[in-house]
This record gives sequence, C-alpha cells and structure tokens, in this order.
Amino acid sequence: MKIKKLRQQLLTAPQCGVLIFSEINIRYISGFSGHAATLLITEDTNYLITDYRYFEQAKQEAVGFSVICRDRANQTLTALIIELLNQNKCQTLLFESAHINVEQWQGMNAQIMQQTKVLAINAVVGVIEKLRMIKSADELSFIKQAAKIADQALANILPLVKEGITERELAIELDYQMSVLGSEEVSFATILLFGERSALPHGIPSNRQLKRGDIILIDFGAVINGYRSDMTRTFIFGKADNKQKQIYQLVQTAQQAALDKIIPGVSGKALYEESDNVLARSEYKDYAGEGLGHGVGLQLHEQPFLGPDCTIKIEQGCVITIEPGIYIPNWGGVRIEDDVVLTEQGLEIITQAPKQLQEL
Repeated sequence: MKIKKLRQQLLTAPQCGVLIFSEINIRYISGFSGHAATLLITEDTNYLITDYRYFEQAKQEAVGFSVICRDRANQTLTALIIELLNQNKCQTLLFESAHINVEQWQGMNAQIMQQTKVLAINAVVGVIEKLRMIKSADELSFIKQAAKIADQALANILPLVKEGITERELAIELDYQMSVLGSEEVSFATILLFGERSALPHGIPSNRQLKRGDIILIDFGAVINGYRSDMTRTFIFGKADNKQKQIYQLVQTAQQAALDKIIPGVSGKALYEESDNVLARSEYKDYAGEGLGHGVGLQLHEQPFLGPDCTIKIEQGCVITIEPGIYIPNWGGVRIEDDVVLTEQGLEIITQAPKQLQEL
C-alpha cells in the first residue's frame, strides 16, 4: 500500500524512477530498519541497495524488494544506480534532495547524466513525509504499545519520588523501567527536571536534588518497532501553592481547548489558536511556549507542526501531540502533553497517565 501511494504521488511520468536516501523514509517504505541503504523505486521494481553488513537483515525485512548487496570494494553506489537506471530505461529521475549533501549529489548527478538515458533529474521534498502523516492500523498499534509502556513506567517510578533524589537518578530509573517493559530504546533523551529547572523546555537532567514544594516536569517516551510515544506530566512534590495550582489549571484548560476542537479537516493553525487564546487571556501570557505540538511516528517530530503558520489539515489516522506550556525563568514550568489520533469514532487520547494535578 505504501509503495502504491508513493508511485501515485511521484511516478507520474513514464520511465520514471525515484531515489530515496532518508533512513526514516527507507524504513517507512520498505520496512528495513538498518543503515547504509538506498532505495530506487521504478515503475515496475523496488530496489534496496545495501552492503554485506545488512544484506541478510534487509532480505528478511524488506518484503517485496529486490535486495542488492553492493560490493563496496569494487563498485560505487553511483555505478550501481547507473546500472539499474539503464536496465529500467529510466528517462526521468527524482531524488530526495534534503537527505544527501551537495557534494555527493553533484558527483552522482554528473555521472548519471553522462552514462544513462536520463533526460531530467528533479528534486522532491517532503512527499514521503506527508504520506507518513496518516498512520496505518499497524503503525497506530505500535504507537499505542509504546504509549502504554510509557504510562506504566511512569506509574512505576512515582513511588520512588523522595526528598534528595536527583533529576538524573529518577530519569535513569524511568528509562530503565521502559526498557524492562519492552521499549526498544527511549523515544528521545528523557527530560526530567525539578523546581526552577522545569522552566527549561528541553532541559537535561542534572544532579539537582528534589526539595519540598518543587515542580517535577517529566517529558519522555517509549519505542516499539521504531514508532515513538511522547508524553509530558507535571507534578508537585509536597503541597502545591496557589501559583502552582493556578498555572497548572491554566495549562490544562489550554490543552483541553485544543483537544475539544480536533475534528477532521481542522488546521494546525486553528488548534494552536484555540489553545493560545486561553493562554493569551492570562497574566502569564508572556511565558507561553511557542507552538502547540507536532506529528509523531517513526520520528519524534513529524508533520504537521502545530503553530500559527500551520495550514495542514488534521485527518483521520493523523497522530499528533497537544502540549501547551508555561515556562517562568527562576520559578519553573508546567507542560501537559498527550498523543492523540483521529479515528472513525472521533478523537482518541493515546497516552493514558492521569492528568489531574498530583501532589506526591
């Protein structure tokens, strides 16, 4: 199905082929999860080029592909591509210009034009990334499994929260719990911050020790079959003061405002504005984070990117994060983030950890 959609989007001219260099896009199209690979898709054949290190793995994973093991000592990648282009009588070649450096492409381009019957070479940008926005049932299942692991891992570490524990110690335990529960790796470097450091939207866990009254901000995710989850929860260690309660309620209201507006065809801009309108009416408007969220899948940050300029429409099968936040320097930050998806039945919230303000 993915190959069919790709051909419909790109191979619109006769005797056309497309070169795919992005590891993420290669995995999406072929299923191959290794490295050192290039795809060439023609009208009739799907080629995956790799070397001896990944040849057996590619044969197992890339179903429907002709897997070629390139002899790196005796044949350049360009020479092999030229051979395949000539076999398929390609006259038009497309390539992912965002995923190969200029020097490499200039050399490859010159040889292809000299040694094949290719008449036109054109760059393509973002086409596969747009296809990746809509998740299949299998892709959605993997994201849900990853989110379930993250939910449970968070529940497992909360009893360990105690005065004196460091950000780093708690983050390591969270990562360990996700691994024990079946995560292939962390979705991204876990963000786990205490007190005033929670104002750093992407702060790195440090040796800062937990104290009574601290905000605890945790942003993390798990991975299943390459697909990622992404969730943020904010807690208070001890009794929350009035300002902490006020800001938490503000962020929660802003998130819910966006969630309530997610229907097929709504733009990312419209969702951002719903949330931003709540924050803009508050005394903390100057401390609101930029943007509202992003798509998530094989990459942590995928299309669409929800913000004031996002005209992309949210459709059924699109998995996005909704994550407004308030970040006040030298005080702290509050962010609440969930992964959600539009289904035939409406909006489904994938991340299930409780969102009411918890005093630990």
